Amino acid sequence: MSKAIDTTLAPQYFQKFPVHIHKDEPVVKEGSSAAVKMFERLVPEKDTRSHAVGPYGDAYAICYPEGDTEKTKLAGEIIEALWMYDDIIEALPHDEAALEHATVKQMLAGNKDGKAPGRKTLMTSIFRDARDRMMALDPKGSPWMIGVLRQYLTEYDGNDNTYNDIEEYATFRTLNVGFRIMSGFMQWTTDIYLNEEETQITKDFYMASGRVMALTNDYWSWEMEKRESIDRSAGIRNAIPVLMKQFSLNEKDAKIFAKGLTVDAEEYMWKLGLDLKKTGSETIKKYVDAMILLMGGSGFWSATCPRYNTAQK
Repeated sequence: MSKAIDTTLAPQYFQKFPVHIHKDEPVVKEGSSAAVKMFERLVPEKDTRSHAVGPYGDAYAICYPEGDTEKTKLAGEIIEALWMYDDIIEALPHDEAALEHATVKQMLAGNKDGKAPGRKTLMTSIFRDARDRMMALDPKGSPWMIGVLRQYLTEYDGNDNTYNDIEEYATFRTLNVGFRIMSGFMQWTTDIYLNEEETQITKDFYMASGRVMALTNDYWSWEMEKRESIDRSAGIRNAIPVLMKQFSLNEKDAKIFAKGLTVDAEEYMWKLGLDLKKTGSETIKKYVDAMILLMGGSGFWSATCPRYNTAQK
């Protein structure tokens, strides 16, 4: 049973999603910590700032508070490794980044011995055993989740476009922000799998949830991204500069605009979720509840974490 976090202790958290933390948070934390240590060993010259550290606990323990402990621990390790891996290859030209993603996709497909197309074999080797470890914990659900991972890697760097329209950008960012990964592991850790009909019924709710995560992440990560400017030649991938350009806004007003878009997206997601809970199957009801906790965990961590809110050394 997870424990509720009092979000009033962090007044900057402006969303209304409930936030819980996993009962075995210290165990879950071992997963993300292992990924950080692995990258520090394999790529010591790179900055391996944690994507999980926060004042209220491990990010994955907050995003997946009702997940199976061992699966949540492994999910945190894999996601943390993906985020740090993306931090490193963000500086690469698009073609080179695509090759690195192809390397990881081969490993997730079970091809450990073939020649990897990417060059950074040490960096990508962290994913070598991910498939086997997932299958050992959940032989039935893991093939689906591995497919989600491989699809994400295909979509993530599918283009190097710039965007001048917030709606076009938000559509792109819903895929690029990693929502497919985060929501997929939410289902994997809780054993919530939708059939084809349920997937179709929840499609609008799924896309609305992705929009919330995309806009929320952009809002809170902007100060870090603006300061570091680490993205590729396409420029910083964030809603705020898109809004500045599209509507000729200064930075402060664009942030307020982005915050309003986030609140509007959340309201729409809540409405769709409530409607599904009135008419949907028991599986759909569990899915909606777990997604709401994921949105709360993701947003609350972003609003409070040192990665986005203070200079982290």
